[in-house]
Amino acid sequence: MKKILKIAKLELSVLFYSPVAWLVLVIFMVQCSMHFFSLYQSMQEGLSAGISINNLTYSVFPDQPGLFEDVLQNLYLYIPLLTMGLMSRETSSGSIKLLLSSPVKIREIILGKYLAMVGYGFLLIIILAIYSVIAIFTIKDADTGLIISGLIGLFLLTCTYAAIGLFMSSLTSYQVVAAISTLAVFAVLRFVGSVGQEINFLRDLTYFLSISGRADDMLKGLISTKDVLYFILIILLFLSLCIMRLQNGRKRSSLMVQTGKYTAIAGVILMLGYISSRAALTGYLDMTATKKRTLTRETQAIARQVDGALKITTYVNLLDDNIYFGLPAARNTDLQRFEQFRRFIPGLIFDYIYYYDDPVKEDYVPGMSSYQLDLNGLNTQQKAEKIAENMGLDIDMFMPPSAIHKIADLTQENNNIVRTVEYKGRKSVLRLYNGFDQFPSEREIAAAIKRLLMPAPKVAFITGDNERSITKKGDRNYHMMAVMKRNRIALINQGFDVIDLNLHTQEIPDSLSVLILGDPAIEPDSVEMKKITAYLDKGGNMFIAGEPGRQQLLNPLLRLMDIQMKEGILVTPSKDDAPDLMYGQLTQGDAVIAMPGAAALEYMDHGRFAVDTQVVSAATGWNKSGKVDLSAALSYQPGDQKGVFPIILALTRKLNNKEQRIVVSGDADFMSNTELAHPRGFNQVFVNELFKWFSYGAFPLDISRPAMTDDSLLLNRKQIAGLKLLFLDIVPGLLIALGAFILIRRKRN
Repeated sequence: MKKILKIAKLELSVLFYSPVAWLVLVIFMVQCSMHFFSLYQSMQEGLSAGISINNLTYSVFPDQPGLFEDVLQNLYLYIPLLTMGLMSRETSSGSIKLLLSSPVKIREIILGKYLAMVGYGFLLIIILAIYSVIAIFTIKDADTGLIISGLIGLFLLTCTYAAIGLFMSSLTSYQVVAAISTLAVFAVLRFVGSVGQEINFLRDLTYFLSISGRADDMLKGLISTKDVLYFILIILLFLSLCIMRLQNGRKRSSLMVQTGKYTAIAGVILMLGYISSRAALTGYLDMTATKKRTLTRETQAIARQVDGALKITTYVNLLDDNIYFGLPAARNTDLQRFEQFRRFIPGLIFDYIYYYDDPVKEDYVPGMSSYQLDLNGLNTQQKAEKIAENMGLDIDMFMPPSAIHKIADLTQENNNIVRTVEYKGRKSVLRLYNGFDQFPSEREIAAAIKRLLMPAPKVAFITGDNERSITKKGDRNYHMMAVMKRNRIALINQGFDVIDLNLHTQEIPDSLSVLILGDPAIEPDSVEMKKITAYLDKGGNMFIAGEPGRQQLLNPLLRLMDIQMKEGILVTPSKDDAPDLMYGQLTQGDAVIAMPGAAALEYMDHGRFAVDTQVVSAATGWNKSGKVDLSAALSYQPGDQKGVFPIILALTRKLNNKEQRIVVSGDADFMSNTELAHPRGFNQVFVNELFKWFSYGAFPLDISRPAMTDDSLLLNRKQIAGLKLLFLDIVPGLLIALGAFILIRRKRN
C-alpha cells in the first residue's frame, strides 16, 4: 500500500507540474460558476416577480438546466485530457521499461496512477461541494440528501471515466490518440445499451454495459446497489485489462492465451453485473427529503399484501399506433416504469404477447395509419405484413386474430396496447392514457393491484329516463368521468367497477358502493321509487344530481332524505360569463367548482340525518324565481331571494351497522364531459374526493407526499452578484496565479 501511495503522490506532482491540471480546474470552476449563479439569478428574479418555485434544490441541481445535469453532460470532455498521458507518456519516453524491470508490481503501478486520478477527480467534486454548501445555506430548507446523492453519483462516474482513460493510455504511446480513443470508448458505453435489444439474454447484458443514465438516479436522489456495483465492476474491468496489458509486455504469451485471459475477465465482470442487476438482489437508498423516489406509504402497504406471484401481461398489437412502446427493443425501458414496484413485490412477473388485429379508433381515418402507409384495400393480415416489413419486424412473432381471440378478448379494449394484472385468479387492467405521459403512474398501478386484494367498489348509474349517460360522449354526459378508457382519472382507471342500471328491468345489487341518479328527464315511476326506497332503507349509498327545472321530478324522491330543491335558478351577475354560471364555493378551503346552471337546496331537519353543506352559492348572487331570460341583463326582482344557498349537501346516518352516505346536488353539470374536459375550477378534485368518500377511502388512492418547503432563496440580487464575482473571477484568478507560480518555480529548479 505504501508503494501505491508513493506512486499516486508522484503522479499527482507530475500532473500539477503541467499546465493541463491547472487549466482543467480553472475551466471547470468557471463553467460551474457561470451555470450555478446564472440559475440563482433567474430563480431570484422569478421569486421576486411572485412566481412560485417549489423544490428549488431539485431545480438548481439535478433538473434539466441544473448544475449537476450540466456537469454530467460535460464531464467526459475533461477526463481524457488528464488520463491521456498516464501510461502513453511512460511508453513514449521509454521509462516504461524501467517500470517493468523495477521491483514494483505492475498492479501497484496501475493502482497508484489510478489513485492519483481519483484524487484529482475528488478535487473536481470538492469544487461542486462548494456550490452545494452555498445552496444548503442559501436555499430555505434545502434537500441536503438529494445534493449528497448527486455528488456521490458524479464522483463514481469520474472514477469510472478515469479507469477507462488509464487503460486507453496503456494501449498507445501517443497522448492524442489515447484521448481520442477514450472518448470513443465513452461513446460506445453510452450507446451499447441499444445493441441487441431484440434478443432476450443479449438485451440484459448490453443494457447492463450501458453507462448512459447510470448516474441519473443518483443525481435525483436514489442510490441503488446495481448502479454502484456497475461503476465498481467497470472500474475493475478496465483496471484489470490495464494490468494484463502491461503483464503481457513483461512476459510474452501466445495470442490465444492473451485472448483467453481478456475474455475470461470480461465474462466474469459481465456475469457479476448481470446477477447484481437482478431486481431481487437490488437494494435502494432514497436520499430525498420526501422520499419521492420511493413508493408512498399507502402503496407500500398495498405491495406488502401481495404474497406470491403477481403477473403483468402486456398485449401488444402490431396495428396499434403505440406499437413502439411494446416492442422487444423497448423492453428494458418499459420494465423501468415498474422499477419501484419491483423493489417491494419480489414475485412480480412480466410477460409480453404479440398479435395483430384491427384496432377500434374513435377518430379512425380509413385507409391511413400513423405509419404513413397507404393501407387502402388491404385486409387485416395484409396490413400487418406491410407494417411489419416497413418496421423491419418478423411477422411470425405476431399472433393472427384467430389465435389471440382464443387467449383473450381484447375487443373491449379496442385492441389497443393494454396490460392485465393477475393475482390468484383475479385480473385487473392497466391502459395507456391520453396526454403527454401515456403510461400508468404509481396511482393507477397501485389501484390495479389493490383491486386484486379486495372487492372493487361498484358504481351504478341509473338509466332508462334520459339520465346523464356514461356511454355517450356528448357535452352533458358522464362518459369522461366514468368509463373513458383513455382518461387516466376515469373511475374505471382508479379502481372502480362502473355499470349501467335500468331500474325498469333490473334489480339494485346489494354490493353497490353508490347508486347514482343523474338528472332524469322523467319522474321516477312507482317501480323505480320502490326499488330506490328499499335500497335506501337497507343503508345503501346514493348520489342524486338535479338541474333547475327538474324540481318537480326529483322532489318526491328527495323527500325521503328530508331535502327539497328550491324553485328557481341561482344566478350571479358577470360581465364575462353567463349569469347562470355559478362558481360554487367549497365550504372546506378556498377552492371553487364551476356549476353552469344550479338550483338551491333546502334541508328540513327531522333528526334522521346528519347534514354537511359541501358547496354553497356566491354571496353576490341570488335565487331567481319564475322564467329567466339568460340572454338579457338580469336584475334583482320582487320574488327573488338574496343570500348564500347550499348547492351540494352530504348526509350521513348509522344504519345496519354501517354509515350510510348520501349526496344531493342542485347541479348535474359539474362532472359532465364539458366541465372536466375544459376545467374552470377544482371540479375533478371534488369528483375524486366525492367517490373516495363513497368508497370509504378505498379509491382513488392517495399518493400525495409532504410538500417541499425549499421554495425561497435567502440571498438578494446584490449578494448573488458578489458571490458570482468571487467564484467566477477572484478564485479562478488565484488558481491561475498559484499554478503559474508553481510551474515557474519548477522550471527554475
